[in-house]
Amino acid sequence: MALLKLENVTVNYGSINALRGINLEVNEGEIVTLIGSNGAGKSTTMRTVMGLKHCDQGKIFFGGEEITNKDTQVMVRKGMILSPEGRQVFPRFSVLDNLHMGAYSRPDSEIAGSLDTVFSLFPKLYDRRGQIAGTLSGGEQQMLAVGRAMMGKPRLLLLDEPSLGLAPLVIKEIFDMIDKIRDMGTTILLVEQNARVALRHSDRAYVLETGKIVLQDTAEALLKSDVVREAYLGGL
Repeated sequence: MALLKLENVTVNYGSINALRGINLEVNEGEIVTLIGSNGAGKSTTMRTVMGLKHCDQGKIFFGGEEITNKDTQVMVRKGMILSPEGRQVFPRFSVLDNLHMGAYSRPDSEIAGSLDTVFSLFPKLYDRRGQIAGTLSGGEQQMLAVGRAMMGKPRLLLLDEPSLGLAPLVIKEIFDMIDKIRDMGTTILLVEQNARVALRHSDRAYVLETGKIVLQDTAEALLKSDVVREAYLGGL
């Protein structure tokens, strides 16, 4: 059984069809990537899954239970957490305070263990735990955003554009951490502009175009696809 399943999901923004009957599955233990150009519907998919955007038609299941249009707080308590595009850390709060906010739905007795997990994944965050988040570099803020999401102990982690605006060496560091998070038992759904890097770190992928899924396959097969290479990988 898929951990996350979308059946014929349709989402509209007024008269605009943002998602047009998409079907998608994420199995336990996988990294699955959504690739596509700007405006294809990738972030809308993530927001709809999280209950941040209304699903107009279709159904969404998590762990076999229908969750279509459930409140976002319900999703978080069930173990589905989004690390949003643009990081969206609390810039005037310390690193430690930001991390504690990610654990708002967790018992106090579990927070210390989650902090240890996050600091083992991101040692830089431990070094900067008292620093104001707005003074961190872009890469450090991205680590903080992912770390904050991990404080909720997700079964499914949704990562929206984690490499956006980062230097190549930092992107490598972020994706190494994504691999480690999966190895710890967390399933990942990833939206990523850097399709080549994302596919190299994924098990499977879906290609979205104007709200429709036009291709789906193993990440390895899509890396070799002439269509994908020309459209999303620079033709190389």
